[in-house]
Amino acid sequence: MKASSAPIKFGVCGLGRIGAQHCRFFSENRERYQPVAFCDIDENRARETAAKYHGKPCTDFANFIADPDMELAIIATLSLDHARHAEQALAAGKMVLLEKPIGVTARDYAILQRLVREYPGKLYCGHNHRFEPAFQNALEIVRDGILGNVYAVKLAKHHTFMRRTDWQMRLDCGGGQLSVWGPHLLDHALQFLAGSPVRNVWSYLRRVLTPGDADDHARIMLESENGVVVEIEISNSVALPAPCCAIYGDRGTLVCGQEQKEIRLRYLAPDFRWDDATASTGNLPVDAPWHAGAEKLPWIEETRAVTPDVNMWDHVEIELARHLHAAIRDGVPFPIKNSDALEVARLAEVIKKQNPRFDWIG
Repeated sequence: MKASSAPIKFGVCGLGRIGAQHCRFFSENRERYQPVAFCDIDENRARETAAKYHGKPCTDFANFIADPDMELAIIATLSLDHARHAEQALAAGKMVLLEKPIGVTARDYAILQRLVREYPGKLYCGHNHRFEPAFQNALEIVRDGILGNVYAVKLAKHHTFMRRTDWQMRLDCGGGQLSVWGPHLLDHALQFLAGSPVRNVWSYLRRVLTPGDADDHARIMLESENGVVVEIEISNSVALPAPCCAIYGDRGTLVCGQEQKEIRLRYLAPDFRWDDATASTGNLPVDAPWHAGAEKLPWIEETRAVTPDVNMWDHVEIELARHLHAAIRDGVPFPIKNSDALEVARLAEVIKKQNPRFDWIG
């Protein structure tokens, strides 16, 4: 078998919710991946997972990364351990797929910067929601230009209205929505900025309903050097959800609901051009329209189905595995650049400094 077509021998450390997803989707992709080892501090969980996917169980991280059969270590341990475990796995000669948040502290950010330099082509960041169909469809529409010059983007992840009580709402575990969903939406925001550097950040994080000490409501605004503003809201405390995405351009608007099944568009006909005009200083006739300049415009209105029509949660994992194999075996550039992932981590540190009411770790 050619090296480019050989399955990647992988292991997963951290067999919780997202770790279990990685185990399932990578193991089921037998043409591209071969499971080798499954590690968790819960011995029963490690044994059950290893039996299910035909790998070796392990409870010790040092033994896990020492496995000579394993090429790729998928790290889905506790958030506060991500950067440290990535460092150890890379030093052991493994390639690493690192679950988000790739770092939780300023020290983590510094470690990751160094690892990217020292291990080129070995560290991959698991911002799997880059592959959401609705996001990809919206990005394609923006690039097509029918909305004109985009000046504002609103992104919202409004979860079920609830008091979230798991470890993800504890700061001493690296929790809070800034760490849970912040990486995904910050990553989306950077793609809409199209490479223009962020020049201003404003944020407001609150603990509204959770009994934990972390943020369950986050509002973030990024302004880029090209003048585009992206607003982000992540919350467990919104009873009537807003659209997951709204994009404003000088020729039209895009809206996509939280269900991410349809995209609504209203935009000017492609051949329409504004006539030259100036703003007047004179008085309008008393019977003139209230809004001067209210021309009759050639609007086009569409509702497009999001494609492909798939289970989004499954799709992002399937696409992550597919793109990662292409990067490792065939040298195809991985869509999630480390520079983007590091910028997400940097922005998170800026946001923490703007919200000193929280007792951030590190």
